[in-house]
Amino acid sequence: MKKMKILNKIVSVLALIGMVSCNSELDEVPFSTLTPENVFNTVEDVESATVGMYIGLLDPNTWRILYPVHGFGTMGTDEWSCNANNSGEQSLFSRYTLTSASSLVKGHWTAIYKVINRANIVIALTPNIDASQEVINRYLAEAHFMRAFNYMELATFYGGVPLNLEPTTGISSDLGIARSTEDETWDQIISDFEFAEQYLPEIQISGRATKWAAKGLLAKAYMARGGATTTANYTDPIWFEKAANKAYEVISKSGIVLNPTTPGDPMAFAQYGKQFLVSGSNSQESIFEIQFTEGPNGSGWGYRGLQGGRRFDTGLAGSFYSLWGGTSLSSDFALSFDDSDIRFKWSIGPYGLNGASARTKKWVRQWTPNKQRWENIPGTSWGSENNAIVLRMADIYLLYAEASNEVSGNPNSSTFGMSAYDAINTVRNRAQVTQLDDTYIMTDSPYTTVDLLDGISMESFDKTNANYNGRHVYYTGSLKDRFRAAVLKERSWELCFEKQRWFDLKRTGNLVRVASNASQIDRGRLTDAALADPVDKSDFLDLPVATRTHQWLPNGIQSHNIYLPIPNVEIQLNPKLNTADQNTGY
Repeated sequence: MKKMKILNKIVSVLALIGMVSCNSELDEVPFSTLTPENVFNTVEDVESATVGMYIGLLDPNTWRILYPVHGFGTMGTDEWSCNANNSGEQSLFSRYTLTSASSLVKGHWTAIYKVINRANIVIALTPNIDASQEVINRYLAEAHFMRAFNYMELATFYGGVPLNLEPTTGISSDLGIARSTEDETWDQIISDFEFAEQYLPEIQISGRATKWAAKGLLAKAYMARGGATTTANYTDPIWFEKAANKAYEVISKSGIVLNPTTPGDPMAFAQYGKQFLVSGSNSQESIFEIQFTEGPNGSGWGYRGLQGGRRFDTGLAGSFYSLWGGTSLSSDFALSFDDSDIRFKWSIGPYGLNGASARTKKWVRQWTPNKQRWENIPGTSWGSENNAIVLRMADIYLLYAEASNEVSGNPNSSTFGMSAYDAINTVRNRAQVTQLDDTYIMTDSPYTTVDLLDGISMESFDKTNANYNGRHVYYTGSLKDRFRAAVLKERSWELCFEKQRWFDLKRTGNLVRVASNASQIDRGRLTDAALADPVDKSDFLDLPVATRTHQWLPNGIQSHNIYLPIPNVEIQLNPKLNTADQNTGY
């Protein structure tokens, strides 16, 4: 049953009666001007300010529009990209041509720090309220969670940043804050999440932070702290030990489970996809979602969809309204799914819609995302009620598998409570694909060519080939190396278009290699019969056509593009920063 979006109703009421702020932008009260009238005195005061933190996540410069529409953190890899004929600002992230003067970068940076300041106000003033220590600690934990979550966003995109841990005091008294290192930034994130996990409740209304959300994101922070962009750079196993233990806490103690699918059921793909619809939001698998309501507080999640959109796509799972989004998938990603994978059947659009809303064949270079579908026509282009899923249980299982393998070097090991194989196979079993074991992982490609990333050979789509088995991706190296690659690939299949792939590739040191080598091939498409639900990927026909060059925008990535530029206005106005603090290459 769909949980009610209670938080949004609270937000709407508070905004209307002015309980959170004196204006629509929820301007913060400068700390230097606090008076007995605006200091927190009651639980109602701190509740209003706490809700204000969540409202900040609805900013169009982050989760509402910038991520799903402009592609920050979602495009720019081998998953998807703006089309080459899109030369506007919506393509800048895909093209890796953002500069320090970009209004998108400035808006992103400012929106995140605004939420951080709201969290700092709650942390500074909540101890003053007339309430029990238990209540005070719960609100403090929620603010520490929100501060960590937003610094995590900054660290993901910019590396080390100025760590503002006190409420903004206003321009007249603000002496600026120096930039911290990336290690220091992640350490602060970890510290805040560690505080939050102690005092947050296990259950809250949808959209509010819980103990399990803190623990899950803490596991992610540990993985990042041990990853390729920090000084640890995979040399210190303690971070992966911490990540494995924390992820296993969520698996073994939270009671949160995957949304099930029925083996062999033609509707299994729709059972999987339900969680990405408004009618399936805040599902039993969900751990933390950002809540949107249709209209001014709506989102762009699902805006970029099928070719020839602005029509209803009708199939076995129902009718879904599609807006043409001007994006496409790399052939490396689109073709990598196992032919039986129900996630392909839901998440990928291997067809377009004609004027009569009928499905039409598209070459593989024209395939598009189809995961976050719209069940109705919103009043505005970016006004959908689709939530942004930040964390769900499948993510936790895959984090555990990755972390466990990094420490033990053997996916059969159950050192932390379950084997890495058991964790990843929990996710694969739901997707109805072959379970992983040593034999599967260590099997080399039987084909004579390697045509795409991840060892994909176009020979693997030929059903007349004696080696055909519906599998297309093969790995190389030791068991540990192959399993590491398998988890990274599994994350792309399971979490595609959810703002995961870009940072997964970055923290594992693979972003430049993958983005620069992904491509769109001008050959192959599904047959007409394969387009009906559930889409049959095994009916892919490799039909070479006249060779044309198709530009994959992320190919333009350079080594410095694993970070965004710090906005030049920040360097100009912060007296503790200078041009030497700018990220290399900008």
